[in-house]
Amino acid sequence: MRKIILLSLIILTNPLFAQIGTLDWRVHFSAFNPTGIAQNDDEIFMATSNGLVIYDKSDQSVSTLDLTNGLSDLGASAIVGSSEYVVVGYSNGNIDVIEDDVITNIPWIKKSEISGDKYINNLKIDGKTLYVSSSIGLVVINLEKMEVSDTYYPYENPSVIDFDIYQDTFFVVSPVGIYKAHRNTPYLNDFNQWTKESNLPSYLLNANFNNIETFGSKLLFSYSSAAFQSDSIYYFENNTFNTYSGNPLSINSLVVQNNKLLLSRYSQVEVLDENFTQEQIIFDVQGNFVAAKGVLLHEGELWLADGQSGMVRGFNSWDSRSIYKNTPHADGAYRLDIQYGTVLVAGGGLTHNLQPTYNVNGIYKFENESWTNFNYTNQDSMDINRNWDFIACVINPNNTDEFAFGSSSQGGLMMVRDGETISEFYDETNSSLERTNGNIVITDMKYDNEGNLWILNKGVEPLKMLDPDGQWYSFTLGSAAKNKHPYRLLIDRDGVKWVGINQVGLVAFSDGGTIDDPNDDQWRTLSAAEGYGNLPSLFVKALAQDVDGEIWIGTDFGMVVLYNTSNVFDGGYGEYDASQILINDNGTTETVLGESDITSITVDGGNRKWIATSTSGVFCLSPDGTEEVYRYNTSNSPLISNNVLDVRSDLLSGETFFATESGLISVRTDATLADQDFNNVTVFPNPVRPEYSGPITVQGLGYQSDVRVTDISGNIVYKTTSNGGTVIWDGKNLQGERVQSGVYLVWSAVTNGKGKNVAKILFIN
Repeated sequence: MRKIILLSLIILTNPLFAQIGTLDWRVHFSAFNPTGIAQNDDEIFMATSNGLVIYDKSDQSVSTLDLTNGLSDLGASAIVGSSEYVVVGYSNGNIDVIEDDVITNIPWIKKSEISGDKYINNLKIDGKTLYVSSSIGLVVINLEKMEVSDTYYPYENPSVIDFDIYQDTFFVVSPVGIYKAHRNTPYLNDFNQWTKESNLPSYLLNANFNNIETFGSKLLFSYSSAAFQSDSIYYFENNTFNTYSGNPLSINSLVVQNNKLLLSRYSQVEVLDENFTQEQIIFDVQGNFVAAKGVLLHEGELWLADGQSGMVRGFNSWDSRSIYKNTPHADGAYRLDIQYGTVLVAGGGLTHNLQPTYNVNGIYKFENESWTNFNYTNQDSMDINRNWDFIACVINPNNTDEFAFGSSSQGGLMMVRDGETISEFYDETNSSLERTNGNIVITDMKYDNEGNLWILNKGVEPLKMLDPDGQWYSFTLGSAAKNKHPYRLLIDRDGVKWVGINQVGLVAFSDGGTIDDPNDDQWRTLSAAEGYGNLPSLFVKALAQDVDGEIWIGTDFGMVVLYNTSNVFDGGYGEYDASQILINDNGTTETVLGESDITSITVDGGNRKWIATSTSGVFCLSPDGTEEVYRYNTSNSPLISNNVLDVRSDLLSGETFFATESGLISVRTDATLADQDFNNVTVFPNPVRPEYSGPITVQGLGYQSDVRVTDISGNIVYKTTSNGGTVIWDGKNLQGERVQSGVYLVWSAVTNGKGKNVAKILFIN
């Protein structure tokens, strides 16, 4: 059992649209994937798959809670509240209990030796007792002791979907009917003590039920059907079976609160009294139809956990407003691009063997702490029947309002020119794009210095280009590349295009400076054969060029570096081979990262290499790759998955983003793009107050500046070299003690050149 003090965490991470501190993490979770909503005396909590949205009733502020600041897990599947507690259950059986300013983790279901699914379906609080409806039975937890007190098994190998207490009798609904037992019956962990409800029509005796609620003198239970608008509500009253007259319908949730039935159904939410008379109804929220996955009442107002509008406050039947929806459309992320503080995320995906997933999440843009989503719900040209699996995206570095994205579907290429609306789309009818098996497969894109958009498109000529005037060009990469899956594209500082192609290797291409003249085009394929590229594998999945001009190459079987690119077109045998990075570990020579499946590589402002893998998380390596600076995985950090599909760094802020199938997460690192003129040196936090113990960050320095921190008398208390344009200091002197109150000077100067700066930091102890 783990306890976390929550108060300071909420205050520090609460500023809704504020950047994070150095070495701090944040999960960019979607508010459009809610699982429920609950409240205690002070706050309202909306649960989503990857985090909580919290509304403070007293000051009306909104904050978030996730793996980085208190929650113990991902995959919230249920939430319930009482005056004292809010409890979150997860799909793996884990449980978090929030009481006042403390989060207590109860991991016993998750860690139990019972094999199979441990999914938490529903939760109910009865005084100091928590009843957990789970795939392994009905688990009873004592909230005073924060421990499991019993587990009830209503039938053999039970999956309990929901639970309630009606007239001193326990009722559970399951995929195979309803079971009951008097609450005072001993040994309820013995399924023989339970009886199956038989006072039902024969067609419901073994029915799949999904909710049960005590509603005054009635016991309601809902029947779940796979067919649309075919769910039903039934109830017992005075030992009589009854049918709700509003059937059929599609039920998202069924909740009883304050003697009101809160019915969330397809496209609307209703409040009904005990006679099933409608008192309130909400159809839409600011133009979006209602898709509520949970609902509660607070002081006569309806609060929704809504799949279209996030956290919603319904003042009345005609006035409902979104309280929090500044998030990506969905949690899944596949590819990233970052230019000058603007982040673009492709939310689609492919399977490990490059097959479609038919994901329709679309594209998410993050700029100035605000998210803009592009998908079938808000862009007419993104027809859900033609557009899925968006797996490529790119921002024009000369104009961040212009960006493009492509998919592995029927749709083709789409372009945004104003930052908000798709203005152009291309397929085989108006471009050089090719179809393969009915789909236009666009896997990667890059802009060059002239504003030309280079595109990887599976086909006979896999490299395409769209110039700023709208002219299309196609280029061959050799016979071996035809109709193979191109995976990654890199344009180096000399304009050479490097294309990683599955089953082929790495192809270097030059148009000879004449795009429209194929006679001077050159290409060279680097293969796995020694002397002809020496790649670890023919599946190149990651490419990056560093400050020194070296090409870093990641494959599904390890990583190599091409140190000299000048011989790639005319070099002979062995003159364009890539090299492994070797280190000596206690007398044994080893290859850096061995045979890891490398999925992405990016270079940060300090020329360090961030290496993403499919099984081991992310590694940050020194500029030459021989030293490990950071290693992040799910065991030692908030990283939400060890299968990281893409990694990119915002060179201005140092924030590094990780795309995973579970969602998007980032950490603000200690390296940024250098400024040799020191035009915008910033120090934060400043002043440094007594309660702060994190890193003090200095940004805007020249590349690899010499940095010294002195007191006002000139005594050196700290010295280092910047990572690109950034330095962090822990606020301690050379003896490892926190410095005293006063003003400290940060002296910085580039080692080669004339740039220098002096900044001030105020310490208050």
